[in-house]
Amino acid sequence: MIHRLFSFVTLGFFLLFLLGVPKQASDPIRAYAVASFAPAWNLAHRFKSYLQDRPLFRSPERPSLEAAELQIESQGLRAQLDTQAAWKSWTQHIEAQLDLLKQLKVDLHQPFFQRRWEEMNDLVHRQFFAILAPVIYRDPSSWSSSLWIQAGQKDNESLGRLVIAKNSPVVIGSSLVGVVEFVGWQQSRVRLITDSGLIVSVRASRGKREDRELSQLVQALEDRVSSQQNLPLDEQEKTYFLNVLKRLRHVTGSEDGYYAKGHLQGSSAPFWRSRGLSLKGVGFNYDYPDQEGPSRELRTGKPIGVLGPEVPILREGDLLVTSGLDGVFPAGLHVGLVMKIDRLSEGSYAYDLEARPTACHFNDLQHVFILPPLTLE
Repeated sequence: MIHRLFSFVTLGFFLLFLLGVPKQASDPIRAYAVASFAPAWNLAHRFKSYLQDRPLFRSPERPSLEAAELQIESQGLRAQLDTQAAWKSWTQHIEAQLDLLKQLKVDLHQPFFQRRWEEMNDLVHRQFFAILAPVIYRDPSSWSSSLWIQAGQKDNESLGRLVIAKNSPVVIGSSLVGVVEFVGWQQSRVRLITDSGLIVSVRASRGKREDRELSQLVQALEDRVSSQQNLPLDEQEKTYFLNVLKRLRHVTGSEDGYYAKGHLQGSSAPFWRSRGLSLKGVGFNYDYPDQEGPSRELRTGKPIGVLGPEVPILREGDLLVTSGLDGVFPAGLHVGLVMKIDRLSEGSYAYDLEARPTACHFNDLQHVFILPPLTLE
């Protein structure tokens, strides 16, 4: 009886010890454990496939070994096609960014567009060295917090350049997805922007640049509607809808500028897939001047200390982009769109808001791109 009690006490202390292991020590142990058990799982899978193909174990409903091999081969081909589609989409994104750089050169005499050109030029330079990484695992219990990708230190050695490292930004197109927080030999873990523990420094962007992005999305929808033949619309309704899209495509902003600054963090739905991904924004104000303009009053947007028009520092629909002030993410990456602005309470010095990530299909990520880290350069 005493020996049994001693065993339980020892086991309890061991579990408490495991819970107290620092994250820096537990991450390599976890990666080593996953890599160590991988051969055993592969051997078990082969043995199971062998038994299923034997007459004694195979039932009429179970597929043969040849059918299983064909299915695996089909999945491999489908994965290759998905990878090629991701690279094609990334190439088109780079070409679109280069076109935007050419368009910004027209307005380089204005300081605002000069700074935007420098930001975009830096981003395009980083994107040329990006690594495509497939998503290999996503724990349902931490679906909105992290995921694992098939890329690591081995890819850095193959390229002869450090790309995948701690704090490497993870993107899809111009949209921020997360940041690399652990790098293994062939696998790495990404902390998503929808995790409450990841805080991103952002500011509200408004003007022609954001309208240009909207124009591109509307143009794609317009082309799709024009070519689609089986829409539940008659010719008159279709023509009216296309005219609305054309008017929307030619809308231009009234103010080009960067306004309220603050921080975004996720809500971290703890179990399974979150139905409505959202980001929480805190501390948005413009209480000190910078290179983007003078400080402004919180409620009216009136410039402080200088003459100028009153411009709201925050609006619903504003694009939230990385400011670069956190030293982790380069400036200019798209993070979210402002969906709701909380009312100011008495004595408040900043706005709180709710935003939606700009990255599409956040719950169904299959491939992401890793940019070189900002802090190691």
